[in-house]
Amino acid sequence: MTKALIVLVAMLMVFSGSVTAEAGGPPVPISGTFSKGPAVGGIDKFVGPNVLQVRGEQGFGVITGGVLTGFAVFTFNEEIVNFAGQVGTFHADVVITKDNGSTITLELAGFTSGAAPTAETVIVSGTWRVISASGPDAGLQGEGHFTGVEVFQFGPHLGETEGAFSGLVH
Repeated sequence: MTKALIVLVAMLMVFSGSVTAEAGGPPVPISGTFSKGPAVGGIDKFVGPNVLQVRGEQGFGVITGGVLTGFAVFTFNEEIVNFAGQVGTFHADVVITKDNGSTITLELAGFTSGAAPTAETVIVSGTWRVISASGPDAGLQGEGHFTGVEVFQFGPHLGETEGAFSGLVH
């Protein structure tokens, strides 16, 4: 059983970049990677003891995975980090600009774990869903999960994130 599961996961990873999703068609598996550069801008303020609120922070990067491949702008609408509990939550939008002229917007809802004041990195994870698509990919729908590692120490690399995602698109 474990061997069959490994083969299935490997097949999904190999074929996810080459499967073409058609708007309104049957769902197809998708997986890939994302990379977000350092945090840019935003307003940080403590809203309680050991609780930091961040609004409007951005990061620029790339998403690589089938129909979702392209330049990406990550905008964090709100992030709440509770240093005492070493956890956080965030809501973000990701706008992907593709070479074919399409623009796809994803909505992210996620969690941060390991958010101690002295942590060098934290784990981010959550869900994503397509909330709009224009151009040749108009009508695209999809949803899935993501996980990554984010640089958490203050400095020039603060907010840099590398990770992977998976899900279904149609």
